[in-house]
Amino acid sequence: MRSYLRLVPIVVSGGFLIMAQPSCGHEAVPGVQADNGSSNTTNNTTSNTTNNTTNNPGTGGSGTGDVPVITGPIAGSSTVEDISGPVTKAECPSNPTYRDTYSVGYQEQRDPRVEQTLKAMTTDMKIKQLQGVPLSNGQTQYTDIQRSQDVELDASTTIRGYMYRDGPHGVNLDALQADRKSSTSYSTVFPTTVTRSATFDPEIEYKVGEAMGDETAASRNTMLLIPCMNILRNPLWGRAQETYGEDTFHTGRMASAMTLGTQQWVAGCAKHFAANNIENGRMTQDAEMDEQTLRETYGRHFRMVIQDGGTACIMASYNLINGVKSTQNKHLLTDILRNDFKFRGLVISDWWAMPPAGQTFVSDAATAQANAADAVNAGLSIEVPWINNFAQLGAVVGTRVSNEQLDKAAGYILEQKFRFGAAYGKLGDSTPLSKKVPTSQLVDAQIYNEDHLKIAKQAAVEGMVLLKNESSTLPIQAGKKVAVVGLRIPYTLQSTNPRQGTFDFAKDIGLGDRGSSRVNADPAQTVGAFAGITASGAKHTATVTASNSVDDAVNGADFVVVMVGNTPDVEGEEYAIPSGGDRTSLDLKSGQNELITQVAALGKPMVVVIQAGGIVSMPWLSSVPAVVMAWYPGERGGAALGDLLFGDESFSGRLPVTWSNSLDELDLFHDPSNRTHMDYFIGYRHYDNKGLKPLFPFGYGLTYTKFDYVAMQTGCSSVKKDGVVDVKVDIKNSGDKAGTEVVQVYVSFPTTTARRSKKELKGFARITLAAGETKRLTIPVRVKDLDYYDMTKNAWVIDSGSYKFMVGPNANDESLTLMDTVNVVD
Repeated sequence: MRSYLRLVPIVVSGGFLIMAQPSCGHEAVPGVQADNGSSNTTNNTTSNTTNNTTNNPGTGGSGTGDVPVITGPIAGSSTVEDISGPVTKAECPSNPTYRDTYSVGYQEQRDPRVEQTLKAMTTDMKIKQLQGVPLSNGQTQYTDIQRSQDVELDASTTIRGYMYRDGPHGVNLDALQADRKSSTSYSTVFPTTVTRSATFDPEIEYKVGEAMGDETAASRNTMLLIPCMNILRNPLWGRAQETYGEDTFHTGRMASAMTLGTQQWVAGCAKHFAANNIENGRMTQDAEMDEQTLRETYGRHFRMVIQDGGTACIMASYNLINGVKSTQNKHLLTDILRNDFKFRGLVISDWWAMPPAGQTFVSDAATAQANAADAVNAGLSIEVPWINNFAQLGAVVGTRVSNEQLDKAAGYILEQKFRFGAAYGKLGDSTPLSKKVPTSQLVDAQIYNEDHLKIAKQAAVEGMVLLKNESSTLPIQAGKKVAVVGLRIPYTLQSTNPRQGTFDFAKDIGLGDRGSSRVNADPAQTVGAFAGITASGAKHTATVTASNSVDDAVNGADFVVVMVGNTPDVEGEEYAIPSGGDRTSLDLKSGQNELITQVAALGKPMVVVIQAGGIVSMPWLSSVPAVVMAWYPGERGGAALGDLLFGDESFSGRLPVTWSNSLDELDLFHDPSNRTHMDYFIGYRHYDNKGLKPLFPFGYGLTYTKFDYVAMQTGCSSVKKDGVVDVKVDIKNSGDKAGTEVVQVYVSFPTTTARRSKKELKGFARITLAAGETKRLTIPVRVKDLDYYDMTKNAWVIDSGSYKFMVGPNANDESLTLMDTVNVVD
């Protein structure tokens, strides 16, 4: 065990166990500016005072074979210490004997009841495990598509079918099931995934996952379809809000934390594998790329959620990859997922992702037999939602599909049902369905849990990003007359409810897409923008009014909050939006830019607050003093926003995406032919490769104080390929308020003939410091995360040689002023 793991924890921050320990100093290096601004009161915004390691979130899934089983205690990976002496460099340790909290892996042996059950099953029973729901009198139906079938082994034993629920920012209780007929089902609406991604805090993501798993179990469902973790290659993608952003390491780290939290109760299903990042025409979209791009840019984060997060399930996506449907792609589902990533769980199709494209029943038996055989042989476990192509499985088992292959598919399903306590019982009965008894209750199809609402607010607090704050415009000073102004904008949807609505930006709060990820918030528990700002303002003797135009209240105000953003018909899942789910531009619609310009012309202190799932164009940026990216912050988002604007909480969110100056800087989003090239370099790696500067870099965000990066050093001069490099950085809060910084570690690679990025994120951690406080933060970086896929060797490779480790507050090269080198050796 490494020595620092024996010390007493003082706080948990950013998903890592923080330890108090002796430390050392360096010569000062010029600091890096984090923000100006002031606040009368600033709370510890991490709110991370519970050590989740006691929950033993360790039923994840690294699998077997080439993936090592790491023994030893579950512990955090980052440490904080006082600075009291020099660092003595030595060779970094090999085969570390610790696992950090959010990289636990699936270490359990397969339950012996799996093989016993398979032996007791007939071929027809095994096939039924792989099928969706029956049609209604031979006709297609949509009212009961969130489950698979029960299988009766004998008169007293039934293997329960899965009961599915969508995430990823709350449990979608809106989609109906056979024994659930309510149309007013409420559950906790958390901030959307991109909002939580901006926290750079695996711990809060673990807590959100726990809460969602709890509510899934309370609603008597057995699988939550989370995390959504497709890489965001272009901001026009309609489902940008549902995923973690552009970086594979960051996405893999956050998704693993969510998975481990959710799987304290029920199985999770990571989606959508792979390269699903265009909505319009998604059923027939062909993502074309080379093997290195597939494994690294669109696969590395899935490898992490398997090996670190232990996901029980992977969802195969709608699109094709290099001409082959994901649901029937043996290279994708077997060569990569099983043989390379060592996945042990089951693979389900996305809803209607099997051929033919669209929601069509296959009436031709020969076509269905061919489709079914290709899918099962490729590695698909379950076709959802209907018994469609798989209705013909019985005709091909023993010929085109071997009995061994059928046993594999059925075995993967059974293994995860037994793993999560969801194997026995029938639809609608009271048999326990989850690993733990839920703390939430489902009452009249509604879930209310005060603890989960607190988590939702904290995630919103940590996820909102302060983009600009000239002359300490924020926080709003006490005693001010504050006007909250925003337009009322109508919207229309299809295939989802409500079909029409009007979003009042001055009063409402963004709850996210109304597609499959829709979550219904209890209106009595929802805190909108105006209500949240009013409540926080009352604590500072401020008066707050709401307006939908620049009227007398705005003209008479001392401070103006301009609320703008996107409505549910602008971005979201394809089927919910009449013109498709992808955006056609980054512009705000319906006169919102004009509203901002009108308010800016008044010359008053003001802030523009953006509610959107992705970046937007800001032609008015130079004329406004302060800007906040609030994303879609969930049902307690208004309360979080109010506390941040008045300084009761301090901004600590960081951009999980690169904010482009314009779309012209990016590669083509969607080829009209529906065959779109997927480039290896995306996000900040694209900007590095092209030598361009974005408007705001990945990892960027301001606070109400100022952080100096004083010095950094790696803990060793050399490390073996199975080791860990401790990156040590001295951080000073040189402002007069407490605050939280997100420290980021980027690594550049030895010069080789291989295609590599200029640098890549390989570690991050949040650290909270009091005014004037200086601490040393240690962020371990696993050498295995420095690998790449060598297409000449058809293998993952870690090059020997000198690696440069750089530390800073964002991905801009100018911000990464501290660096050290480590030699990786065989």
